[in-house]
Amino acid sequence: MLRAMIIFLAGLVFSTAAMAGSPFEITGVRIDAYGANVTKARAQAIRVGTLDATYQLLDRITLPSDRLALDPPLIITEDIAEQLVAGIEIANEKRSRSRYLGDLSVTFDAQAVRNFLRAHHLPFVESQAAPVLIVALWQNEEGQPVLSTDNPFAKVLKRPAFQNHLVPLKLATQGMDLDEQAASLKAWQLANFDNSLLSTMAARAGVKEVIIASAKPEGSNAVRIKAQRVQIGENGIESIVDMGSFEGMAPFSARQSQWLAQALFAAADKIAQVLDTDWKQQAIVRDDMRQSVRLTALYKTLSEWQRLRDALGGVALVEEARLDALSYDGALLTLSYIGSEEQLARRLAQKGIILRNEDIGLVARIQ
Repeated sequence: MLRAMIIFLAGLVFSTAAMAGSPFEITGVRIDAYGANVTKARAQAIRVGTLDATYQLLDRITLPSDRLALDPPLIITEDIAEQLVAGIEIANEKRSRSRYLGDLSVTFDAQAVRNFLRAHHLPFVESQAAPVLIVALWQNEEGQPVLSTDNPFAKVLKRPAFQNHLVPLKLATQGMDLDEQAASLKAWQLANFDNSLLSTMAARAGVKEVIIASAKPEGSNAVRIKAQRVQIGENGIESIVDMGSFEGMAPFSARQSQWLAQALFAAADKIAQVLDTDWKQQAIVRDDMRQSVRLTALYKTLSEWQRLRDALGGVALVEEARLDALSYDGALLTLSYIGSEEQLARRLAQKGIILRNEDIGLVARIQ
């Protein structure tokens, strides 16, 4: 077996793995343009929508302070935006002789975006944090909490857009479809941060953080979401942070059947942006933080080595992991990565890998 493993791994350079969602995908950009004819209106709508999506992408993966520090400031034109795009999709198309409307989704060319931002010396974050479980409580007209996964708030959180954020939001679905009495009890337990319930929910979802979010309508075109962020450790709740309230408004032009979903999406997206900003401040990597180290990977079985190999290959900070030597219980590698050792350790911990300095140097092993 060892001989086969050596042959398989000799000279191996690890590649990055796919993320749960894609931070390089922006969805639901509303487009609306006029033209001499519908063909020209459509072309104009796509160009303007693509530029809007590009700025949304920059907001997602870079920090405002870094953008403001650029001299000269970064200006993106419609032509530049088009060069960064890998593909587009349009939903809910409507057209007349001279007008075109729709919802644009843009998938960006990740490498083109990286090259563009590095050329302008703008630090960015592209790797996703561990997902966060979110409980969607909806207050009905009687003020009672609705937990079912088909309530208006939960329906919005099911959209793929929330998986594309730097901190993916994972909707809590297990055990949420309850009768009125059971739902009221569970909502009361959540509101009072029941340690056993939240710990069980986190363990089942494979997360360490739960957001309890309660939404209710305000007026004819707005909603408000109150959110608490709960950190779960091995022994239960470790901390509770009040995130405050988030307002979402639908355009006054929104149809009666659509305003609620649009307002909920706007408010929920603000929650996602707060999480993204927190993650960016921890994970942002700057060009002057490149380094190369010797790393010992310790394992007991072939499957453990494969886990270590995949984890190293799946961290965006790692540019290269060169295998220098191999034995039945360990491997010696030269690791080239961007960022600090603390940032690398944090990313590997999300994948179940411990990285720390020991007597023999920097060591990675399964948790």
